[in-house]
Amino acid sequence: MHVAFAVLPSVGAVRAYGTDGIPLPLALVTAAVIVGIYVIGSRFALRRGDAGRSAQTDLLLPSRGWVLALALVWMASTFISSAFVWIAFPLFFLVLFSLGRVAGPLALGAVTLWAVVAPLLAEETSSLAIGEVLGPVVGAAFSLIAHAVYRRLLIETDRNRQLVTQLRAAQSELADSERRKGIAEERQRLAQDIHDTLAQGLNSIVLLSRGARAAHPEADESFLRIEDTARENLADARRLVRDLADRVPRTTLEQALRGVISRAEMLGESPSWELRIDGTPRELAPAQVETLHRAAQSLVANVQRHAGARRCVLTLAWWPGRVSLDVVDDGRGFDPSTTTRSHDGGDGLRLLRTRLSRAGGAVVIDSAPGEGTTIGLTLPTHTQESET
Repeated sequence: MHVAFAVLPSVGAVRAYGTDGIPLPLALVTAAVIVGIYVIGSRFALRRGDAGRSAQTDLLLPSRGWVLALALVWMASTFISSAFVWIAFPLFFLVLFSLGRVAGPLALGAVTLWAVVAPLLAEETSSLAIGEVLGPVVGAAFSLIAHAVYRRLLIETDRNRQLVTQLRAAQSELADSERRKGIAEERQRLAQDIHDTLAQGLNSIVLLSRGARAAHPEADESFLRIEDTARENLADARRLVRDLADRVPRTTLEQALRGVISRAEMLGESPSWELRIDGTPRELAPAQVETLHRAAQSLVANVQRHAGARRCVLTLAWWPGRVSLDVVDDGRGFDPSTTTRSHDGGDGLRLLRTRLSRAGGAVVIDSAPGEGTTIGLTLPTHTQESET
């Protein structure tokens, strides 16, 4: 199109001057006006078409006003010289693209008719040769066919684009379904393993403790404590098995933390335990309740085994968009930068960080030898709040 509007007006100006005797300045100005309107319009007068195509199509189509102005200037140029008639050929495509399925062919017929009768209107000839009639007509017919094919290609392209989008969505949904299926299968496997190993082992401890109580009445209190602890952990194991199949929370986070403290108090008098609640409690996702519950169990166990503390305070605080749990003890403390397996009973703190990081949270440790320990856990809650 650009080449056509660069060549045809130039050829028309040369022929108007050399063949029709039009003054050279007038011929050049006429060609320059046509080219100028085309250049300005092709730069600023394009619009995004929607003729049966999706919104994702980035094809830019000519605006109706621009094409109308270009056609009027072209029609006026044919009065100056019939040499400008052949600019009708690129105009055929412009009117078809700018005016749509119905108005486009009608405008095409009008441009064709003007291209045929323009020499008569300009009184440059009294009759038309067969070539002067067939040329515009054949050109218009070719333009109409080419436009129909091109339009069909655009529709097919958009249809393929939509199919690709649907295919990607289906692939994403399938991947998500497979992921959920894998998670469900893994949870089922974990539930089975816990039931067959940990739960059965704890149940055996309960039975053995009962037998030992009968055989050794003098150690009845110690065996009773062992039995109660094993029974509590057996209940936790069974609850975990159920939760792996059904993540609906059976307790709130506060209730879960109070349960952790209650079980810790059953194991001895020191340290003393306290749970503080700051802010207005909100409903958390089951996974978040479980994350903080398990984290609290791990931290409380560490305090019991390693801290030598007289007092430990758990503070559950509710903030806009997040929830935090601080575990503070007045024990012997440690250097967080040199934490070893012997201090935290394994990889407890590393696993704690991994658990919180997987849930989108963070762990902060503040401790020094002889100055106690503060461990802060934070989880975002905005996702759950937006869902509720």
